[in-house]
Amino acid sequence: MVLNMLKNSVMHPFLFSLFPILFIFQYNIHEVPLQDTLWPLFLSFIIALGLWVILRFFIGGKKSGLIVSLTIMLFVIYGNLHTFILNSDSQLTFLGGNMIMGTVFLILLIVGIIYFVKTKRILDNANSIANTIGLVMIGILVTSVAIYYYENPVDYSTTYFSDMPSTANNVPIKPDIYLLIFDEYAGNISLKNNFQYDNTDFLKKLESAGFYVPKISYANYPNTGLSIPSTLNMNYLDFLTEELGKDSADMRLPNEFRDNSLVMKVLKLYGYEIISFYGGLGAPGNTNLVSEKLCSYGTVNTDLRKNLVLTYLPITYFNTALLEVHQKEKLDCMFSILPEIKGTDDAPVFAIGHFRLPHEPFIYDSAENEVTGKSGDDKEAYLEQLIYSNKKILELVDKILENTTRDPVIIVISDHGYRSVIDWENPSTEDYIAGFNILAAYHIPNEIDNLPETISLTNIFRIIFNSYLDTEFEILEDRQMWYTQQRPFDFTDVTDELPR
Repeated sequence: MVLNMLKNSVMHPFLFSLFPILFIFQYNIHEVPLQDTLWPLFLSFIIALGLWVILRFFIGGKKSGLIVSLTIMLFVIYGNLHTFILNSDSQLTFLGGNMIMGTVFLILLIVGIIYFVKTKRILDNANSIANTIGLVMIGILVTSVAIYYYENPVDYSTTYFSDMPSTANNVPIKPDIYLLIFDEYAGNISLKNNFQYDNTDFLKKLESAGFYVPKISYANYPNTGLSIPSTLNMNYLDFLTEELGKDSADMRLPNEFRDNSLVMKVLKLYGYEIISFYGGLGAPGNTNLVSEKLCSYGTVNTDLRKNLVLTYLPITYFNTALLEVHQKEKLDCMFSILPEIKGTDDAPVFAIGHFRLPHEPFIYDSAENEVTGKSGDDKEAYLEQLIYSNKKILELVDKILENTTRDPVIIVISDHGYRSVIDWENPSTEDYIAGFNILAAYHIPNEIDNLPETISLTNIFRIIFNSYLDTEFEILEDRQMWYTQQRPFDFTDVTDELPR
């Protein structure tokens, strides 16, 4: 019965269509929520089904299935081989270019299609083998995912932060609060060290707009995945070492901290409407605390889809360009809509936006011209996009201040510093500066004359809440915690290594 099913049914093109997404998910299982794979899986399945149905009208079910499976597997092999060759030290890297490889794989595809269309052979054995391979591949991946979830349970019901006030204080003024996160924006020390660029003029313009700009600002963690959850929960995450283990890279719990943070719970208690501009990994998405998600199109695991596209599909330059267009659309949406957001006396607003700037993809130069094809470690492209970001930040805060009838709180920060120059395994003081030194500017009218010379990101909301909401949050010691990207919970306190 099983042999007959393998011989007569056409399962393999649909199994093969699921393979790339499940493989990428399994590889990134510690970072990607399972539900974020559902749409890519569905889309890939529908594409394979549609292609098979169309071909079936002309050449039959088994031949159509084999052509679809061949197409998918060539795409899978192409992307991996393309990346491998280009990243090798061989003198033959030119063979990995799209012109040569693309031509070879196109010929293979055409030859395969012609063979399956023209052959008079009964393809039961080929169909059976393809079904078996598809079942084995998907079975291995599904089993691997199931084992991981079984061996690495996450208890989302546990309360990790006990600082939540029991009731809201009666306060006369609750300002609108804007949290603007600019990804990988380097602080001025790092810019001078790595780019010989002095950002003082931009910082002075922020000061002229009523912002307090600390002389030196450091993130508490050198990556988005921990920096944002720490900031939004007003706490350090030391307990994750014991909770998850030093060898773990499972980011599901930190992601939960981001999406259901203490900051948002406090603001909800005080009647705030929370609006998330879901433009990247630094903004909460999967949570009932958020009243509205704006500019969120295309964010269902953008990184998963990005990896899928760039890893598996041919003509990678073209696909990179498509991703750049997508990024431009999100940025345009955020810069246009965010300044229009404002609350009322009864329902103030907390707006949080994570801008993938000056972080790659590099899509704008300093003169606001569009650019394409710049690699992630291109220092010149990074600096150009940072200068572009400066102009957009000034425009954004000016519009927010012009649009509000009350003096808002505006927090402009980066989540971490510029990391392309970092030696993660053997870091020097310069590496620590590059990883931690960030942009930080605070428009906090109540406290503008009382703010400390250095403000840890874990403390900024403690200061705001104590000032505006009459809370009594303790101000924490400023600390910087280093870790490698492979072992994000193996913390080393390097606070004393950084200049103050």
